[in-house]
Amino acid sequence: MYRTLLVHLDEDEGLEARLGTARGLAERFAARVLGVHVAPLPVLPVGYGEAAAYVGPEFVEAQREAARERGARLEARLREALSGIPGEVGFLLLEGEPRFVLPECARMADLALTSQSGLSALEAIEPDVPEHLATDGGGPVLVLPRTGWRDGVGRRVLVGWNGSKQAARAMADALPFLRGAEKVWLVAIGEDPTAAGLEDAAARLRAHGVEPVSERHEPRGNAGAQLLDLAGRHGADLLVMGAYGHSRLRELVLGGATRHVLTHAELPVMLSS
Repeated sequence: MYRTLLVHLDEDEGLEARLGTARGLAERFAARVLGVHVAPLPVLPVGYGEAAAYVGPEFVEAQREAARERGARLEARLREALSGIPGEVGFLLLEGEPRFVLPECARMADLALTSQSGLSALEAIEPDVPEHLATDGGGPVLVLPRTGWRDGVGRRVLVGWNGSKQAARAMADALPFLRGAEKVWLVAIGEDPTAAGLEDAAARLRAHGVEPVSERHEPRGNAGAQLLDLAGRHGADLLVMGAYGHSRLRELVLGGATRHVLTHAELPVMLSS
């Protein structure tokens, strides 16, 4: 069960979807919710020679005061959106880089919620919050589409399987969803014949009371694109997959399933590594 949910809080277009999803999951799993906002470090102007100027402590304090005000707004929205849930609601205001600070907080949660990155072009070269949560957070991360998500999550689930340790970890981490799902598809694309096979994975799920529909598909280009296409065809409301079977650098240079899904998904995606 997911007893502790971490929610990434920021004043972005995906906030309401994250709060709505957090409420639904908190009610379903009787979970407590911890909202975390990471404020940027104060910025000091840089100048040299005659352009250099004295910057007093009030300049830094003004930035921190603005961050505290933003944090207060976010905490109020969090508590309003989750009013009446079974578990407690907590809030943390921290300072630093979200992509590095949030994974540290996520290690104390059973599931972390965030949204797709809004980065594009050269900015997208550097892994952002969802990727760092998946690889450094120590547990599963639920990534919502940046455009929002108003439907339920985890009633019709497509699980990607390729025999890797990442896929095995993702399947295990998703069991609270899978046990309560109406339909589960277990999909193998380019299955490694030397690894645990699709039948073995299906048997493992059945041992947990989950009856999956197993499917094998030959690779057609990017595996992430295939998974998204199949999820759309089946009307899935959650895609479960292992994150970064290859290095992040290789996926960046040559393309990869994780990168493609994080960029193009229009449904919630649960990642584990």
